[in-house]
Amino acid sequence: MKYKYLFYIPLLAIVSCNKPEQKDKASAIPKESVTLASVKPQVGKEISWKGLLNGKTPVFIHYQLDGNVIVGEITYLNTKNRLPITLLGTIDDDNNYRILEFEKSGNITGVITGKPADGDFKGSWFSPKTRKELVLNLVKKDTALISKEIETKVEDLFGRYHYQYSEAGYQGDLEIKRLPDSKAVFGITSITGEPARNLAQIDDDTISLKTTDFTYKLADTDDCEFRIKFYKGFALVQYTQGVCSGQFGLNATIAGIYLKTK
Repeated sequence: MKYKYLFYIPLLAIVSCNKPEQKDKASAIPKESVTLASVKPQVGKEISWKGLLNGKTPVFIHYQLDGNVIVGEITYLNTKNRLPITLLGTIDDDNNYRILEFEKSGNITGVITGKPADGDFKGSWFSPKTRKELVLNLVKKDTALISKEIETKVEDLFGRYHYQYSEAGYQGDLEIKRLPDSKAVFGITSITGEPARNLAQIDDDTISLKTTDFTYKLADTDDCEFRIKFYKGFALVQYTQGVCSGQFGLNATIAGIYLKTK
C-alpha cells in the first residue's frame, strides 16, 4: 500500500491576536475521532427535542442513535417553509454530543454540542462562518416519529463524499470507486482552515471491500490506522490507534463525517 508523505505549509497566523477565543473553537472543529460509546441503538422511534436557540429562535430536533452515531434533522420553526436540515454527529465516552448541521453540498452551517440529562438538552450552537456561538436549551418531547433507514449496501456506497466548515474552514474529500472482484480504490484529502492550509492525505489505494466498512493502516507506521464506515448518504472516518501523529500537516486530520454529494 502506498501513501504520500505530506507537506507542511508554514503557519503565518492561526487567529488574530484580538480574538484568542476563536483559536480554541477553530482547533476543536474537525475532531470526530471518538471511541465507541456504550449507547444502545434506538429501535423504531426517534428521540425528539423542542426548544429555543439564543432564547428566541424555536427549533425542533429529532434523531436516531446507532452506537455512537447520531442521524437526524433540525427544523427552524420560525422559517416560512420549515424545511428540515440534516444532522449527523457522534457521542463520546462521557456522553457528550457533537452534532453537525449539513447542507446538501456538504457545507456545515452549525455545530451543536451538549449533553442530554433528565429530559433536558442544554448546550450551544456554533456557526463556522460567522464564528458566533449561541445558547441552546431543549426539552424532550414524546413525538411519534419512525426512524429512517440509515444502513447502506456495498453496491450503493461508491461515490464522492465531502465536508467543509465554510469556505475558510476545515475541508475534506473522500472518494471511493468500485473495482471488479469485490475490490475498490479510495483516497482522502483534507486541509485545515485559513490562513494556514495544512494537508492530510491518503493517496489512492486498492482495498478488498465486501462489507460497508473497512480498516486501513498506513504502511511503515506503527499506529496510524483508521476505520471508514459507510451509511446511507454519509461516511464516518475514525482513528483506531491515536491520531496518526506526525503523518500529516500541523492540525490536519482525515477524521470526520463526510456527506455523500455524488
